[in-house]
Amino acid sequence: MAARSLLFLADLAPLLTGFDPKASETKQRAFLIHLHAMINAAPSKIRSRLSRLTIDSPDLLAVIKV
Repeated sequence: MAARSLLFLADLAPLLTGFDPKASETKQRAFLIHLHAMINAAPSKIRSRLSRLTIDSPDLLAVIKV
């Protein structure tokens, strides 16, 4: 995945630092909704890399689907 520039965990980890597992369910839900919006935004590196998985690494995707 590194050779194909498909790694995304380093970009995802900083986005998760604000998650508080002890927060209320409402606050956790709000955090996840915000996280989803950030990851799914058009300029998101994570979104771009995930969408390229099927094209740039079909062999890896096959393993994930099994």
